Amino acid sequence: MWSGRLNKARRGELAFPLPSGYVRRPSGEVAFDPDEQVQTVIRLIFTQFERLGTLHAVLRYLVDHDIQLGIRLREGPDKGTLEWRRPNRMTLQTLLHNPAYAGIYAYGRRRVEHRRQQPGRPSTGRVVRGEDEWLVFIPDALPAYITVEQYRANLARLQANAARAETPGAVRSGPALLAGLVRCGRCGKRMTVRYHQQAGSTRPDYVCARQMTDYGAGERCQALNGACVDAFVTAHVLAALAPASLQVSLRAAEQVLAERAELEKVWSQRLERAALSVDRARRCYRLAEPENRLVVRQLEKDWEQALATQQTLQEEYDRFTLTRPRTLTAAEQRAITELAGDIAGLWSAPTTTAADRKEIIRALVEQVTVTVLGTSERVTVTITWAGGRTTTGETARPVALLQQLSYFPQIKERVRELAGQGHRAEAIARRLHAEGFRPARGRGNRISASAVKEILRELGCLPPARSRSAAAPGEEPGRDEWWLEDLAAELDMPAVTLYSWIYRGWVNARKESRRPYRWILHAGPTELAELRKRRTRPPGWYTRRRWTDTEPPIPAQDGDQTASSHL
Repeated sequence: MWSGRLNKARRGELAFPLPSGYVRRPSGEVAFDPDEQVQTVIRLIFTQFERLGTLHAVLRYLVDHDIQLGIRLREGPDKGTLEWRRPNRMTLQTLLHNPAYAGIYAYGRRRVEHRRQQPGRPSTGRVVRGEDEWLVFIPDALPAYITVEQYRANLARLQANAARAETPGAVRSGPALLAGLVRCGRCGKRMTVRYHQQAGSTRPDYVCARQMTDYGAGERCQALNGACVDAFVTAHVLAALAPASLQVSLRAAEQVLAERAELEKVWSQRLERAALSVDRARRCYRLAEPENRLVVRQLEKDWEQALATQQTLQEEYDRFTLTRPRTLTAAEQRAITELAGDIAGLWSAPTTTAADRKEIIRALVEQVTVTVLGTSERVTVTITWAGGRTTTGETARPVALLQQLSYFPQIKERVRELAGQGHRAEAIARRLHAEGFRPARGRGNRISASAVKEILRELGCLPPARSRSAAAPGEEPGRDEWWLEDLAAELDMPAVTLYSWIYRGWVNARKESRRPYRWILHAGPTELAELRKRRTRPPGWYTRRRWTDTEPPIPAQDGDQTASSHL
């Protein structure tokens, strides 16, 4: 029996339940659904998925425009009757995965693995096979809504939208423009995005911590501020789009007109169906015997309900026409042309969302490989464009310490020369800024006079800074207690970062009871180990709010109070 069933399928004669948009004629031939609105909605779904790129975006589009799916009942007394149902995620997912819409007769896509079956549940154990494992594959055997190439492109897009380590994932609304596209130049793994709050805004970081994520141990390969890489790639993308500004404007106008034409067609078919229902109810009412009031009263209610539905639909269509006219006006066409000509302005416009920018970048860029040179500010960026071309360049990232800068030896030597000429720290800082030397954080600021003084002390041009222990008499650190600068040096981190940890409650601290009210931090062997571990975490590891959190992060405490430890 199995061999006979398989042979029949290989001839394309084995009948199977047809998806929405198809019907089977009495002769056994498969044809498009005779209802034009059913066909229009199916084609609209494929068109919108190609334009929007995600299944959820298509679902939102259908819901926003109140578009329903036509389904033929497969069983029951009303078998074959057309019903209109609200769209849902599972139906759309099945529709996009079904090869029948590409004209392919397929058999053996889903097979049962008996090892996975659960006792008493015969529907379990089904496994979806790849195209190369199908038992039967007959192209052009069915009428097609889309081409085979578009069907395979849809499957590839759905697979790429999955949130997995090896796929870029769907476009989200976060400010990181290269989320899912950045790869580590050291290990080749995909880098993840982590956000942190800075100056009241959300800032992205690209982090390669695959060893720590997969195995719970090990150190991250590299991490860097995302703004510098985003700006570098954005500049190249805008430069690539500039020659095609005219084609972009024409294509944008055509796309708007095509979308409005599709919606107009759906609306006209819905109005036509409502008018047909009203006409049918009217004819049934007039054909009934006036004396048979039991029947006439019900037919009268059906007619009134059909009229009310038609009026409601007509009012909704009038509102839709007011908000979205059928054709573009001359002013709208000129606005589209002007906006497309100024691609840079359109890119930075407040109406352009981060998701829009990501879609544009993904249409042109396949992946971005970044490599931080040592611990310096220099970052090598390689853009792999769609089609295989590559562009390599270098950008600069902000770093924590002045000593990390690749040109720090030049800064040090220049400070020595200026100090030898008799210049003080403030004058040296101004000269360094005028000569183009920039600090570790921020390209527009200048190296501070205090940083110049530290360099001068290191060069022996200034007396050493007064030690905390030799300062004005006051409270001395006790057992397992540290001055703030001493603990920062022990942890090999900037003192300002450790100062912020105090206010976030990540380390126990107290202030002197008398002037100068210096910070005394408590850190025993256990606390030191935990602080070192915290130091290895990427920026934003503890401050970002996770989706599982029900409460906001712990707010900063008053600096005059003792900070409690939350390690």
